Amino acid sequence: MRNIIFFTLVFLLYSCKKEVKNPYFTSDEIYNKVLKSTDIIHKEISKTDGLFYVLNRYDTLIIISSEYENVIDPTFMIKKEGTFYTDCCKIIVTKPFHPTYQIIQQPNKLKQNDVSKYLDFYDGNDYQKGVMYKIKDLDNLELIAKGDLRKYFYPIKEYEQVPPPPPKEYMGKPFK
Repeated sequence: MRNIIFFTLVFLLYSCKKEVKNPYFTSDEIYNKVLKSTDIIHKEISKTDGLFYVLNRYDTLIIISSEYENVIDPTFMIKKEGTFYTDCCKIIVTKPFHPTYQIIQQPNKLKQNDVSKYLDFYDGNDYQKGVMYKIKDLDNLELIAKGDLRKYFYPIKEYEQVPPPPPKEYMGKPFK
């Protein structure tokens, strides 16, 4: 009788194990903040945007919204890890830049090659808007800013690349 009770208790404890809904990030808190940020952006910042980028730079987590893919700076220049979908939107996770904390699970279940190229019909009116968090640790994030994030995405002279000089010849023939 004790063995039956023991196995029943073990089975109940095993079946009550917390189900992980987060196959993408190393912390459930980060996953929840990403989903909460999409709600904040939809309610307070931009109701029309259905596309979100998750950026990680040093100890900062940034969720940027956009109407189209790869049209605002830095989204068209940064490498993408992959995408996942929620009920309302598409979320693109970008490659972290010198992260203090590893936030992306390896291996992850992000869909690869699901990011489209630059759109020709983009009107140029979109800008960096969203939510920014400071990552104190993987289970503790502090809100830094929300709304217009343009002041955080300014061009830095040391990162600008000088264009290469024009070629002196083309297919063996010199330019005039």
